Amino acid sequence: MDIRVLAILNPTSGRGNIKNYIKEIRNNLEEQNMQVNIQLTKKEYNAKNIVIDYIEETDLILICGGDGTFNEAVSALMELDVKDISIAYIPMGTTNDLARSLDMPIKDISVTQKLLESKAKVLDVGKFNNNQYFCYVAAFGVITDVAYKTSQKAKNKYGRLAYYMKAIKELIHIPTFKVRIEYDEEELEGEFIYGGITNSESIAGFKWFNREDIDLVDGKFEAIFIRKPKKISGYFRLLNDFRHKDYMVNRDFVYFKANKMTITTEKNVDWTIDGEFAGNMNVVNIENCHKAIELAICEKGN
Repeated sequence: MDIRVLAILNPTSGRGNIKNYIKEIRNNLEEQNMQVNIQLTKKEYNAKNIVIDYIEETDLILICGGDGTFNEAVSALMELDVKDISIAYIPMGTTNDLARSLDMPIKDISVTQKLLESKAKVLDVGKFNNNQYFCYVAAFGVITDVAYKTSQKAKNKYGRLAYYMKAIKELIHIPTFKVRIEYDEEELEGEFIYGGITNSESIAGFKWFNREDIDLVDGKFEAIFIRKPKKISGYFRLLNDFRHKDYMVNRDFVYFKANKMTITTEKNVDWTIDGEFAGNMNVVNIENCHKAIELAICEKGN
């Protein structure tokens, strides 16, 4: 029996030229005796909706898009509680943070030539307030809205540089949030300018961790919260420690690993999950869903 592949393409990802590769993708998959169903995402019909509509006639999902498109497909599988369908991923976005952490080929359609030879890798997934999911990051505070507030036109024209330009503008006015963090029978409070729970070495194109510090299948997330420095010199120290990925020597960094946590803010704050707006709220419960999905890692073609 032929493998039934649901190929979901986001036509706005990256430079917006994925439509030029539809014929090549179809031919590469059909040459491997695969039944191919190609669907293009739309604003009102995203990857999550597509997965839900076609899940009963699908053996393997292929995502050609950015981290947000990948998140939508994973969210559908998590909500449907589907365990026996793998996801192959061709990162076509602007930053492709998750893919970079996994050393996956970026924007390389040739991987569809060897889809049958892909290697399976299980990944942890984050549950966000019991009704949303994230694949690599949930965050609030400074620069976390850069991904979804940067226009698609700017991303297509300038690529990752568009994110950096937007981030520089955000740093001019840094808001502060009063936060209580509860995890592993620990509790702490403080004023923070950033909070991030992640499984990725980079977020919005900024490298936060060294590769050896990240484990996408250990059942825990890396959590970093940044306090507002009391002096201007503190910001320079933050940037220096960030550059060296040394978060244990600076009291303005709170760094820990945990599989469950509750973050409560005095006022509602905007949250981002996998580069997309997740809502405005003051209480967030996060849980690590250990080994929740299977990712088919594709190698480059000929």
